[in-house]
Amino acid sequence: MDELDDTMSSPAEDEPGTPAPQKSRRTLRIVIGAVIALVVFLLVLPVFSTLQPGYYARYPGMHARMEAWRTSTHGRMSCVSCHVEPGVKGFASFSARSIPAFYSQLVQGANETNLLEPPTREACQKCHTDYRQVSPNGDLLIPHRAHVEVLGVNCIECHKDLVHTLNNRGFNRPEMETCLASCHDGKKASNKCTDCHTRKETPETHARKDWLKVHGTMSETTDCGKCHSWTPDYCEDCHKQRPATHVGNWKKNHAERAKTGGKGCLVCHDEKKFCGKCH
Repeated sequence: MDELDDTMSSPAEDEPGTPAPQKSRRTLRIVIGAVIALVVFLLVLPVFSTLQPGYYARYPGMHARMEAWRTSTHGRMSCVSCHVEPGVKGFASFSARSIPAFYSQLVQGANETNLLEPPTREACQKCHTDYRQVSPNGDLLIPHRAHVEVLGVNCIECHKDLVHTLNNRGFNRPEMETCLASCHDGKKASNKCTDCHTRKETPETHARKDWLKVHGTMSETTDCGKCHSWTPDYCEDCHKQRPATHVGNWKKNHAERAKTGGKGCLVCHDEKKFCGKCH
């Protein structure tokens, strides 16, 4: 019995007489387990870190953008909610990018190429499922469905100043310059005010035959910026362009035109200083 008790109290692997191959297999299993754990840690750490807002504090250019996010309506949304495409495939793609980006910044320092990708339309639609038709104040028509489903426009093309930055006027809403510069230029898409605005009819004065001649004088008593303030240099935008009449053999024929419409010339040109250079 004493011999039996001694045998049961000491596990076989702990006995001095345990075969060497058995010890080697146990050591190998421990080493392999440790290596696997280390590899998993080295892969999980970058993915976890790059989804934390605090991670981007090391990027000096991101300080203002992160502060804007904290005070925005999206301040309670996590980075993954917007910057990672929904689904397993999207997360796998993000992970594949975040791992080299994480170790790259450790070696080379903070680099803009290691930042998150802009949100996709699919990411936005996880929350924004309804297509708004008008602006909150009712003035602006917003056919979101036509832009998103028909034209395939990405949300950030219009809403680039939504979370991390403010527009030039200190707001989060899109600016009209963006609409006009990207699509609504009168060719690619309509630039008629009434196609987008419900409260901005073209004034009757703009239909006058002599409007181009008298608008400069009328601007002294009329607030042109009420409609045109979407561009800071709305006067220069027109006045820096050459009139349609100043083409072809204009130099040869301008004298005859000046005799019949000389006052129109003086809208842009000073009679003594400009005309006097040649005459």
